[in-house]
Amino acid sequence: MFQRFSFYIRRFQPSAQKAVLVTATAATCYYSLSHHVQPHNTVICSSDENTTTTTTITTTLLNWSGTHAVTTSQYWEPDTIEQVEAIVQDCQRQRKTIRPLGSALSPNAIGFASEGMLQMAGLDRIIRVDPERQQVTVQAGARVSQVIEALREHQLTLPNLASIAEQQMGGLIQVGAHGTGRTLAPLDAYVTELKLVTPAHPHAVTITREDPLFSWCTVGLGCLGVVVEITMQCVPAHELVEHTFVVSRKEAVERVQEWLQEHKHLRYMWIPYTDSVVVVTNNPREKWTEGQVPTPTVFSREEQFQPLLDLLHELDPDVDATGMGFGELRDALLAFDPLNLEHVQRCNRAEAEFWKRSQGYRIRPSDEVLQFDCGGQQWVWEVCFPTGTQEATNGNDMAYMQKLLQGIEEKLQIPAHAPIEQRWSASSPSKMSPAHGDANGLHSWVGIIAYLPSEDERQRRQITDVFTGTYCDWMRQVGQPFHAASHWAKLERPASMNRLIDLQLFMQQRFPLQEFNALRAKLDPHNILANSLLNLILGDPRNLD
Repeated sequence: MFQRFSFYIRRFQPSAQKAVLVTATAATCYYSLSHHVQPHNTVICSSDENTTTTTTITTTLLNWSGTHAVTTSQYWEPDTIEQVEAIVQDCQRQRKTIRPLGSALSPNAIGFASEGMLQMAGLDRIIRVDPERQQVTVQAGARVSQVIEALREHQLTLPNLASIAEQQMGGLIQVGAHGTGRTLAPLDAYVTELKLVTPAHPHAVTITREDPLFSWCTVGLGCLGVVVEITMQCVPAHELVEHTFVVSRKEAVERVQEWLQEHKHLRYMWIPYTDSVVVVTNNPREKWTEGQVPTPTVFSREEQFQPLLDLLHELDPDVDATGMGFGELRDALLAFDPLNLEHVQRCNRAEAEFWKRSQGYRIRPSDEVLQFDCGGQQWVWEVCFPTGTQEATNGNDMAYMQKLLQGIEEKLQIPAHAPIEQRWSASSPSKMSPAHGDANGLHSWVGIIAYLPSEDERQRRQITDVFTGTYCDWMRQVGQPFHAASHWAKLERPASMNRLIDLQLFMQQRFPLQEFNALRAKLDPHNILANSLLNLILGDPRNLD
């Protein structure tokens, strides 16, 4: 799965007309980056020994989704906290933008800034594991997968996981990443201590849960300071029994309350234009006594893939599908005509049949089953809205999905790729989390997707236009009465002034922006940490009245 999570770094030296392209999988991307404290400026000597020419090497990055690129001549890669302090203070004096950057996994490239970026990959140490307190302290550039491996030898693990293990820990909490489970909050809720480098202070500041700043800084969007160190609460390592099964929409709606209560983790995958909802549940291995553990799927891998392969060979009898996994097969199918409604419906029906043949159980360590293949390059938008309490959903979760699907399939006939994913979480104590709320609150997260299955630029533009236009417009309209707020890593720049004004007004109502921007002004007086997207949506703290 790791080969699907990649971002690209291209550095240009204009005078020499040379370029170096580094392509790194997210599993190893950090090791492909050299750790320079200074920005990439090169002094090149001409043939005349009395003159020198300074040429700036620009760095170009493409995010994992393949939807955003940025070029900058100010790109730092520190590997100590002291270096971060020095860089931030220097940029503060010069009033230069220095945007903290993680793995470039965010679909909206929330870490990108053409004016300057601070890549945190070099700060990836596991500082200590405290088995007695069940806590781990890591540098912010450590990947989730690194942390899990370090915890494994102490029989510990993280309380919950988002879908991708190659996120950096700093980015994971700063954007409010989440897993699924009615009693499990987003990952920021399990932070016990942060170390932050802010422009307003020459040295890193340690912030604990007792500090009034804490609930603001855990989901700080990189705007309140550069997170350099994190202490997380852990749980004992455990195995989960995962059950994947397919039900009708009617059953999914009727039994959601039952399944939320019954299962530790619950995930729905709605397949547009079919009556199939894929349900994935996870529960501790201890729930089953020895001898009662359910059996795995009865279909072979070849039999599971057959519906996808049959359609692919019907479309192209000469195609070689050897070695293709599920995600590659879906991309290959959609690539024939990704916006043709009839074709997308056929692809979705084949995917639904794949899942019916994939029903069954598996038992694995929690970190192996809570992460999953998100597919190839894609547009994605995910929103979060309250849906009752941990004891009982108020029905918002199903009402939202029924309205969304009705518009997709009947009103607008959108060529919607599968799946539409739905997850749940408890509330987050972080003020800027979309799931912030009462401790007993329940929230639903819904994500729509449009794959970019080929390198054909014309096709990619057409998919982009439909997704960011009709599809997102409808999802936005559906979400209004539910007060649905975007996942911070998936919030895109509004396409028109009217949409921007609507979004700004909504943000002011949904989040405590006045207090947040006041803290930004205090900790980052020259606003060097934000980028244009966040300044546009949240406001520029330098303009406070």
